[in-house]
Amino acid sequence: MSAPRTVVVTGAAAGIGEATARRLLADGWRVVALDVDSAGLDALAAAAGGALVPLVGDVAEVATLTAAVETAGDALAGWVNNAAVQTNGRFDQESDERIDRTLAVNLRAPLLGCREAVRAFLRLGVGGAIVNISSIHAHGTLPGWIAYAAAKGGVEALTRGVCVEYGQLGIRCNAVAPGAVLTPATRAVLDAAPDPAAVLESWEALSPMRRVLTPEDVAAGVAFLLSPEARHLNGHVLRIDGGMSSAGATLPPLDGLERIDGSEGTR
Repeated sequence: MSAPRTVVVTGAAAGIGEATARRLLADGWRVVALDVDSAGLDALAAAAGGALVPLVGDVAEVATLTAAVETAGDALAGWVNNAAVQTNGRFDQESDERIDRTLAVNLRAPLLGCREAVRAFLRLGVGGAIVNISSIHAHGTLPGWIAYAAAKGGVEALTRGVCVEYGQLGIRCNAVAPGAVLTPATRAVLDAAPDPAAVLESWEALSPMRRVLTPEDVAAGVAFLLSPEARHLNGHVLRIDGGMSSAGATLPPLDGLERIDGSEGTR
């Protein structure tokens, strides 16, 4: 009996990554679940059973990604670049360290993850599938998210590049761009707010459907893009945002800043 097809999911200990790992397990995949959170991975593995292999490591380290390839073995057929850090704040006050970490995890790691996946697919002679997790911030962002949005825009350029270069060899690379999703990270933002209900309502108001997504909503899109039903989708960005990116957004003011009239001396 051949080994079950295997997929690597980064950032799999919580949120979208955890939901994706669970969904792919239900669909019959063997999952190599990669995360820095060893306790979260242990809990996921205990609930998932033997078809999930936890792997502790930082996606910003190349050695972690090559270890994922080795752990997946010759049955590797899918790769999900999900791991990300959500760093936001006024750009003029942003530190070099936070910018470097945002780009390392949100852009460099998917770039190297795609490279390692492609190398493995070529070595194995399989037409594997890659799914990158982007964001609606790649299409229309809000104040305070410049570094994050820049990284996610790069992820979508990466997705197109892999499609163009390796599509003729049967390798597919697509992306999912979620809207606001209730993950542990976003719930922490709500819990820290003076009025969590008001913040949640403001997020819901950005969507024509007046709802915030669940991680399972995004996981369903990832599962589809990895499946044979999506065999002719390549270089595609699947927006799972309840219409948020179509509706636009109301921009909040930047606190403590006065408007600068730049009409004079410009050309």
